[in-house]
Amino acid sequence: MTQVLDGVQRSTVPVKLLTTAGIIFLIFFILPFLVGQFQTALISKLLLFGALAISLDLVWGFTGILSFAHGVFFTLGGYAMAYYLKLNLSSARNTYGVDLPDFMVWNGLEQLPWFIAPLKFFPIAILAMVLVPAAFAYIIGWFIFRSKVSGVYITIITLAISSALTTLFISQQAYTGGTNGITDVATLTLLGIDFTDINLYWVILIFTTLVLVGSWWLTRSNLGLILRSINENERRISYLGYDVASFKIFIWTLSAAIAGIAGGLFVPLNKFISPVYLAVAFGTQVVIWVAIGGRGTLVGPLVAALLLGQVQNSAERVTQDWQLIVGVLLLVVVLFLPQGLMGLVPKRFSVNKLLQLPTPNPSAGYIQARFFDWVTPLQGAVGTLQGWFSRRGRKR
Repeated sequence: MTQVLDGVQRSTVPVKLLTTAGIIFLIFFILPFLVGQFQTALISKLLLFGALAISLDLVWGFTGILSFAHGVFFTLGGYAMAYYLKLNLSSARNTYGVDLPDFMVWNGLEQLPWFIAPLKFFPIAILAMVLVPAAFAYIIGWFIFRSKVSGVYITIITLAISSALTTLFISQQAYTGGTNGITDVATLTLLGIDFTDINLYWVILIFTTLVLVGSWWLTRSNLGLILRSINENERRISYLGYDVASFKIFIWTLSAAIAGIAGGLFVPLNKFISPVYLAVAFGTQVVIWVAIGGRGTLVGPLVAALLLGQVQNSAERVTQDWQLIVGVLLLVVVLFLPQGLMGLVPKRFSVNKLLQLPTPNPSAGYIQARFFDWVTPLQGAVGTLQGWFSRRGRKR
C-alpha cells in the first residue's frame, strides 16, 4: 500500500485548469483557418520544439539533470522516420530508378545496408522512432547514473555525446547523407490520407497536448514528488531507501522517447533531417527555451519555444544576428526573472496555483511510495466513481 505522509496534498480534478486548457486548445485547433500556410507550418514546428522542451524540463526542471543531448534524441527519431519516407519515395521522384536513396548512390553504395532496410516498413519505422533514442538514452543513462556521476559532469558528458555523434553522422556520408542529411523525402501517407499542412498540424497539436497533459499528470503524482525530492536532496532520498539511479534512468529514457517522437514528426513537416540538430548549438537552444520559460513549469518551456520561434522569424527579416537578440533575452531572464516567464504570472490567479505542484511539509519528510506508483490522480478518480456507483446501488 502506498503511504503519503502528512503535508502532501492529494490531487483533485482541476476544473478551471481543464477549462482554460480546452479553450486554448480550441484556439490552436482553428488557427490554420486564421493564418496563412507559412504560419501554420511555422507553428507546427514550434509546437514540436515545445514538446522537446517539455521533455527536457522533466529531467532538468524536476530531476535536476542538465542535458545538452536532447537534440541527439530528437535527431535519432528524425532519422528513423526520414529513412522510411526516403525508401518509400515514388519511382517518379526517384532519380536513379533503384531502391537506394540518392545520397547512397552518390557515395558508391550498391546495396541497401541491412540495418536500414527494415525501416522501409512503417511499423518498424515507428518503433525505431521511439525505441532507438530511448534505448540509446537508457544505455548512456545506465552508465552515468549507476556510476553516480552528478552535477556538471553529466552536462559535460552530454556535450561530448552531442559533439561526437555530430562528427560521426557527418563522416558517414554514405549512410546518413553527411552534412546535408536526408532531404527530398516522400509525403507521409496513412490510410490514403496525405499528411500535409493542416492535417499534419493537427497531429502535431494533439501530440504536443498529450505530452503536456501526460507530463503534468506524471509530475502531480507520487513519482513526480520523488523526482523533485531527488532534485532538492538526492542524498536524503537515497538514505530513505530509494534507488535514485533507477528513477533517473526512467525519466531520462522517457524524456528521450518523447524527443524521438517529436523528431519523427518533424521530418514529414520539414521534409528533411540533418546533423545540425545533433550539434551542441541546437541542444543549447533547447536549454534556453526551458530556462526562459521557467524550469519545472512544463507550460513555460512550451510558451518560450513558441515565442522565441516567432522572435527568431521576425528578427531574421531584419538581421542575421538573431542569436544576439535571444542572448539578450536569456541574460534578462537570468538576472531579473530567475523563475522564467512563468514567474510573471500573478500567483493570485487560480490557474497559476493549479500549475504549482503539491508541496510536502518539510517537518513530515517526503512521501513513501513504490517505484512506479505514480497514479495518485487516477486513484482519486477511480475512488470517486466507486463512491458514485455505491450510492446509486443503495438508492435502488
